[in-house]
Formats: sequence, C-alpha cells, structure tokens
Amino acid sequence: MGKRIVAVRYSPDWLALTDDDTRRFLRRHHIDENLLVDFMALWDRNLKVDYRSFRDEIAKLSRASFAAVRGAEVISHEVLRQTKRASDDLIAFVDDDDWLSPGLFEELDKACPRPLNGIWWGSILVGPQLTTYEDSQTVPLIELRPLKRVIYTNNYAVTGRALNHHGYPRLFEHYHADRRFGKFWWPPKKVPLYLSAASKHPCSTVSVQFFMAQPQFRADPRRHVERFADQLAEAVIPAEYGWLKQPVNAVEALVRRALA
Repeated sequence: MGKRIVAVRYSPDWLALTDDDTRRFLRRHHIDENLLVDFMALWDRNLKVDYRSFRDEIAKLSRASFAAVRGAEVISHEVLRQTKRASDDLIAFVDDDDWLSPGLFEELDKACPRPLNGIWWGSILVGPQLTTYEDSQTVPLIELRPLKRVIYTNNYAVTGRALNHHGYPRLFEHYHADRRFGKFWWPPKKVPLYLSAASKHPCSTVSVQFFMAQPQFRADPRRHVERFADQLAEAVIPAEYGWLKQPVNAVEALVRRALA
C-alpha cells in the first residue's frame, strides 16, 4: 500500500501577511483584490483579536486536526508539486481551515482498498448558510451536505496514478477536480461517510465575500460575530462525529476572545 498524504493548499504565515499578499491571492481566484484589505480594516477596528492572529489560530486548529489523522503524512502543496508520487499513493487536499476525521484513511482503505483514480466522501459544513442574511443568522451551523457527486474543498482524494497522469493543476483545486472527475474513464469511488468538515468562520474568504456585501454586517460586524459565537454554542454535533467537538469548541473560545 502506498503512502496516505494530506496535502495542504495555500497556507501563508498569517502573522506576517501583507496587504499585497492578500491582493495576489484574490487576483488568482478572480475576486476583488481589495476585499480582504477592506475586511481586515473593518474587523480590526471592531474585534479584540486582529484578523491575522485570528487566521493564525484557525490554521493551528486545522494543523492539529491533520496531524491527528492516523497513518497520514502531512505536507505542503509546494512539496507535493516537487515529487512524483507512487501509483498507489492516496492524496487528500485540504485548506488550512478544514478539519479531518482521525480515521479518514482507515475508513477509505476499508471501503475501497485499491482505488484506481480516487475517492470522494461526505463533507460537513460548519458555518452559516450564505444564502440570505436572515439564513446566516438563524439556520443551524452544522450541515451534513447531501451525498451528491459534488467536490468541496476537502472531500476527495486522488491516487498518485491519477495525479501523475492528469496533472497537478487539474486536481489540486476542488473546482478543477470536480470537472476533471467527470472525465475519468473510471470515476472516483463514492464512500457514503462524512469524514471531513469545512470551517466557514467569519474570516474565511467565502464568508468575507458574502458578509461584506451585506449592509447589516458592515454597519455592525460585532453583532454578527456575537451571533456566530452563540450559534457555535448551540450547535448539535451527532455522536458519530464526535471528532468535531474539540475544534468547534476551540473556535467558539477564539470568537469569544475576539468579542471580549
């Protein structure tokens, strides 16, 4: 059996992050390049834990989650790019605000011992519903996303064979992988288990995009952050996903400190 790898995408030194760093990142993703600069100024004026420190602590929680995955080697995407993988390696891609079940690869190996191209599984959303502002304040934070063939940031893994054949750029980002999977002659196998979670905290880029477009948020960001803390406290975590409790509680504690 090949190596089991957790490959971490873009994860800067958050404490040393510059405004130009954020602009370069957003340009790569075709997002308004001043979005994070404007958000950081608003956040830092209103909260006690500044944006850079908040993101640094969130990343530490994720790194602890990745390190707890049994039998896994955690590497950066830069290291992954520099190495040719063995055909039977299995590589899961994550962002630095994602969480993984400690038994991720054990469950995948049990369900699909010899994947040809890859595997995908269920993703848990931990964060507000970004449909309307009202939904973001009222809908429960934890959602088991439907087990449809949709690739999110952290609910897929590819084999070294697929990575070597199809190429890194086609599989590294989840939206590219989602398109590429549809072209595989042997599609990645579905494993009907929830083995990863996406933490959509207030400083995550997708949340920033949504809330910066909401007049209610811009007028009183503390009110939203207070509501987010309460939603974390109210979150109902199913018993079979007990691995979520520690990071959810840690994010709540961080948010409460930001509000202190």
